[in-house]
Amino acid sequence: MRALAAGSPWICLIFILSPGCAGTDSDGVTCAQASDCVIPGTKCDTARGLCVCQTDDACLDGYFCNAAGVCQARAGCEYNGDCPADSFCDGASGQCLASFSATAEALCGLATHCPFGTVCNDGRCEDGCFDDGDCVLGQICVEGQCFAGDGVCRDSSFCDFGELCGGDAYCASDVVASRPYCRGCSARTLTNPAPCDDPRNFCLINSQETGGLATFCGVDCSLGQPCANGYGCHDVVILTDDVCASDAECQCPRASISWSTRACIIDAACVPRVPGGAEDPEATTCVVENHETCREGRLEGEAATCIVPRGQTEGACVCVGNDDCEPGATCVSGQCCGDVSKPGRSCTFGENRVSGFCTCMTDADCPRDVCDPTRAACLVTGRPCTPGNDDCGPIACIDGGCQIGQNCAPLQGLTCSIVGGDG
Repeated sequence: MRALAAGSPWICLIFILSPGCAGTDSDGVTCAQASDCVIPGTKCDTARGLCVCQTDDACLDGYFCNAAGVCQARAGCEYNGDCPADSFCDGASGQCLASFSATAEALCGLATHCPFGTVCNDGRCEDGCFDDGDCVLGQICVEGQCFAGDGVCRDSSFCDFGELCGGDAYCASDVVASRPYCRGCSARTLTNPAPCDDPRNFCLINSQETGGLATFCGVDCSLGQPCANGYGCHDVVILTDDVCASDAECQCPRASISWSTRACIIDAACVPRVPGGAEDPEATTCVVENHETCREGRLEGEAATCIVPRGQTEGACVCVGNDDCEPGATCVSGQCCGDVSKPGRSCTFGENRVSGFCTCMTDADCPRDVCDPTRAACLVTGRPCTPGNDDCGPIACIDGGCQIGQNCAPLQGLTCSIVGGDG
């Protein structure tokens, strides 16, 4: 750079960025403090006594404020607004390219700049694909080209509910013999041991919707068989054979169960009622919450429930500790147990039932499976077996339930009414 005489202005030279060059409205404006620079986007460079740019607002169209405080000409684009209406700014190259809605042969900087069915190659959109995402929804990428056709698929998610994607890349119905997806069914009986055609297809309870089938057929997937679209492979779980009316009956031998030693009295003979107020003919006790006698001496939050037998006025408070029981007995789930207890088991009730079934804690709590010689299949799990051998084995207790198999059933958020099936 040439030396200048004192007081001379800066001279703009090509490739040298100096304050006061073209591209700013503040050319040659001197300053001693910030208030001297009145043009928006400028500030005072007190070391040089000149107003310089601070933001792009200080620069003319086509220029931007660089780190040196100099308005520099743009080499390309930065925002879509820098480009004509029918183009957009490619951030990678800084060039204005043809609009995203353009067809093949349009300029591109990224694959997303090209329409479906094309890829970006050497800056231009060309027919082809790298994967299914480059194709129109429903098409698949085969050997670099998008392939369309009725029922064409990459996997079962391309197919209709109840269909599988086959090895030929076409969808086919999986609702076939021995795979009766979502067909209505009834529980197994001795005269109808396989209501869903295959011993390992179970009649499942429909707990996901009202108004549909109460029970429906699942389809075996325990050997890794794929489930049709709309279905997933789920564990099939049952409870134990132990009928119960309370958690205590699952944790203690019933002959050893008793109520606490604290008695409680109600004003009139017990008449069990349903929540609506009508008499409940199946219930055997009245449950009186927050009874005054049961509440005495107990901490806030502890149970104060009085249990009174039908037709009686005197009952017993539920226990909250061993002191409420006879000597040697322990308090188990509100009742006293005079024997060894199995903590952790509970009584699970079905809808509108006054009795339920106990959950399991160990495999020994689950039903004992045996081989049915007439079908050569295990009675509970449906697994193939040979009479006389121990093929059926123990049933595993998993998270309180006895797992007897795995079946395809509607995915979370779907129901048989949505995914259809064998009706």
